[in-house]
Amino acid sequence: MKSIIFVGHCDPIYQTILLPNNPNGFVPKVKHNNNDFEIYSTVDAEGNRGLVQVSDPLHQTILERLGKGPMSTTEISDLTGKAQSTLSVHLDQMVSQNLIRSEYDKNDSRRKIFTITSIKVASSKPISNEGVEEAKAMLGTTVKDSKTFYKSLFKAVLMSAEANGMDVSPMMEILGEQLAERMAQKLQMVKMEDVIKELQEFYERNDMGEVCVYTFLPLTIIIRETDEYQYKFEAMASFAHGLFRRLLSEVLGRKYEITMSEIFGSGNNYYKFIIEQAH
Repeated sequence: MKSIIFVGHCDPIYQTILLPNNPNGFVPKVKHNNNDFEIYSTVDAEGNRGLVQVSDPLHQTILERLGKGPMSTTEISDLTGKAQSTLSVHLDQMVSQNLIRSEYDKNDSRRKIFTITSIKVASSKPISNEGVEEAKAMLGTTVKDSKTFYKSLFKAVLMSAEANGMDVSPMMEILGEQLAERMAQKLQMVKMEDVIKELQEFYERNDMGEVCVYTFLPLTIIIRETDEYQYKFEAMASFAHGLFRRLLSEVLGRKYEITMSEIFGSGNNYYKFIIEQAH
């Protein structure tokens, strides 16, 4: 196996793109709060799968927080600022949609606990005409080079979906997690360094880009993708988040989470993210 690649041994652009007055090297991230809806994958009591569109901001807030762990009615009331009598209507609706489930606290039968049972797979985002045109242009390259057809087609589909208003990053992160679970079954290693080496070789072997370690404390990864883009789309970065986070969790037996991430560079092809052990 090759040695772990650190920033100092990567392309010089890593050094120039990290801001000197920012110790973590992150460009301030713009947070978008204009999602109109989110799509969740659900499973009912009989095992039937479905999709539910969630447009109510209150429901979105509840689902996001429940994704971090179960909560009681009182805790949800404190989180949202809504009275429990008002919340009960919303929570009952979400239970009926198979988005969440409820059960009584074993230690206090008067206390109801809610747990998320659905998975966020997509959300809406602003439409980008520039992104739509770039996705079309990317499809044009598949005609000229048959060797990269499926790779270019795959990325064109992802970019086109995002540019047309459908952010599939949550689904890509899930796919990254599922791949990590398969990879973990075949790996015989117990060190973080070995996991990073395996991921570096995976990216290189599949012509997905170059993986570098910026720091180990905290673990900060920079991925330089092979292709450059005018439109900043998040699907491939989200795939990396799921892959790295879950593989480390599976192999090391500890839960890890992404605590900060950024897409940067003139070609929008640099992904930087911090992975830390969850508390």
